[in-house]
Amino acid sequence: MPLLKLSAKLDRTDNSTPWGFRLVGGHDFGTPLTIQRVAPGSLAARVGIQAGDTIARIGSTQADSLRHKEAQQRIVDAGNSLELTLERGGGGPPAAVQQVESASHAEPSYAAPQHTSFNAPKPYGGELASAPPPPRQAEPQVPWARSAVNAPPSYSPVPAFKVSSAPAPAAGGVWRPQIPTGPRKMRVGKAGEARTLTASEGARIPICNQCGTTIRGPFVSALDKTWCPDHFICANPNCRVPLINCGFVEEEGQLFCEKDYEQFFAPRCGNCGRAIVGEVVNALKNTFHMGCFLCCKCHQPIGTGSFHNEDGSIYCPKDWAVLFQTKCYGCQFPIEPGDRWVEALNENWHSECFNCSTCQVNLEGQSFFVKSGKPYCKRHATAGRF
Repeated sequence: MPLLKLSAKLDRTDNSTPWGFRLVGGHDFGTPLTIQRVAPGSLAARVGIQAGDTIARIGSTQADSLRHKEAQQRIVDAGNSLELTLERGGGGPPAAVQQVESASHAEPSYAAPQHTSFNAPKPYGGELASAPPPPRQAEPQVPWARSAVNAPPSYSPVPAFKVSSAPAPAAGGVWRPQIPTGPRKMRVGKAGEARTLTASEGARIPICNQCGTTIRGPFVSALDKTWCPDHFICANPNCRVPLINCGFVEEEGQLFCEKDYEQFFAPRCGNCGRAIVGEVVNALKNTFHMGCFLCCKCHQPIGTGSFHNEDGSIYCPKDWAVLFQTKCYGCQFPIEPGDRWVEALNENWHSECFNCSTCQVNLEGQSFFVKSGKPYCKRHATAGRF
């Protein structure tokens, strides 16, 4: 797909309407600023912005040198009219800049994180910093990544691999199978699981998974597939042992006895280096045993759960949130990128959580007083009702 350059202009009537997209990356992360998510029906979705688009410019500012925090602030400073230059696709010559029709705000039917400008609360006798410190992010190439058992990692699709149906021995009689380079997916059969049946015992006419012909006589049933008895053998031409009475492994249509699969074909664990036969975790462009893909903090297996890659270290979501995520001092819930928030009393608050401790009136952009580390509005501060 050739590289497309798109110019998108978004307009809204007031800053309470979110743009409807979320950013990842930045100069401080060593990756381009990228659209991670677009809320359905949002202003961003209406002008054609898509997840995966790279931001080249924010207004008149080149985005490649912006840190993540600086990019967020540029979007906030844009007010109610935001212009973005985007790049989409790659692998071909750059195309001419295409204009994307601007979208104006109508009645919103969605809710999404937003970047909006706001007046920081002014403390009694001082000023507050208005620039938000964004929470640390996982490396963009695996944002909110999810490992999978017998499935490719979610962060990077990999082309399917193909293994020839009958690898021939190399010169000198040493068998060298073609090892898949993509994520691995295997099925393991234990000794005794394969059954020999006759055609009359099946609900339909069996077809051999190896040669593709209809089987009229006895056949082997295993792993929800069928084979001619003579084809249910190890794919190693130097072995060819019948698999009906032993353990076996099937991958990409190839059958192996357990010994040859482990010796010649099995993926190796990126942690312990041993062969993997059975459940495999494909993550970080590598393969792992289920029990070897661990959180570096709690040392518990992550398995099929989501994880975060922080500076090359793997964390489970719970430990990552404790160590790296910014939380609101008022509600103790995370402050997500794009949320409206303020910094006051040496703490971080959602803008809707920064309220008077007595009457709960919102103090964003208002003068307030402090007593025992709690904020109060002027009315309750002067009335002495602490």
